[in-house]
Amino acid sequence: MKKRSCRRTGFEQEQHDRAIRVRKMTDAQLCAYLDELEAHNQPIVISQDELEKVINGFIDSLTTRSDTGLRVSDATIRKIRAMAVENGYLRPTGGGEA
Repeated sequence: MKKRSCRRTGFEQEQHDRAIRVRKMTDAQLCAYLDELEAHNQPIVISQDELEKVINGFIDSLTTRSDTGLRVSDATIRKIRAMAVENGYLRPTGGGEA
């Protein structure tokens, strides 16, 4: 059974309006729209060094105490770092890093 338009949520109304706009497009407009979507969906390529820098920065940020006084324990951070190395996100280091 179809949902009455007065019962739609804001998200559902936006989704409906967008679907109507797409249905009313001409072939040329549809092709241009699809080309634009494909251009935005290109994968982001970053080097392994940049990836490691971001991951290490995130893991290091876990060690800082927040305003509430909560923080992640050192043992948990070591486990997270070991998992990142095991899964290939970080290169193994020579020494045992804490």
